[in-house]
Amino acid sequence: MKPITLLAALAPLSLGACATLFGPASPFAFDKKGDLVEFSYAWSAEASRHPALVRQLRRDLETSFNATTAAAAADRAGAKVAGHPFRGHSFSRRWTTAGQSSRLLSLDGRTSTYTGGAHPNHGAKALLWDRRLKREVTLASLLASPSSLTNLLRPNYCTALDAERLLRRGAPSRAGAMFADCPRLDQLTLIPLDRDKDGRFETLRLIADPYVAGPYSEGYYVIDQAVSARFRSALKPAYRASFES
Repeated sequence: MKPITLLAALAPLSLGACATLFGPASPFAFDKKGDLVEFSYAWSAEASRHPALVRQLRRDLETSFNATTAAAAADRAGAKVAGHPFRGHSFSRRWTTAGQSSRLLSLDGRTSTYTGGAHPNHGAKALLWDRRLKREVTLASLLASPSSLTNLLRPNYCTALDAERLLRRGAPSRAGAMFADCPRLDQLTLIPLDRDKDGRFETLRLIADPYVAGPYSEGYYVIDQAVSARFRSALKPAYRASFES
């Protein structure tokens, strides 16, 4: 299937067009429903303030739409040959603002897809935008020593995860059993939060998607950690004002 330039009719990709389309702070939502695919993509007003970020999200939107449409078309063709019914595919991604400082914008992305199976699939994504650099950065890159992130977060995370598993399962997980181990940080989504909206992040949210820390039936595992003095002191000086402990 030839890729579709999905957004060409909505607005050109110039910075001026973005400013005209979104204004100073307008949320964006795109929805398209057909027999083949039901597709939706949205981002927050805060994200719309940054033209370079808008371009990045628009590219993701278009790539996601083309991939979803191509997979659905192939599935429908295969179902026709096999004489099986075709179930339409779906894709939804929503970026909400988790918090922001004068330097950083933190977005929480949630994706839901359906490809004709027994149930939809879900996943979390994080997007941390550096306003000064005008590009996406990672939580680890904010640290003077990026490799220290694991030691700063994982011990407390594993303890909190085991406590949450016990609540959900009613019994301790057996060593060596499926979904008994503590996931690595690179298996998790890490999102800084500013809950009181004072312009500084006081919470770090660690999200394990279904099948990462537990079976599909247990859903997401969301563990929040308060930003510690130790974590804040490990940050590069330029980012310390964005966090409070």
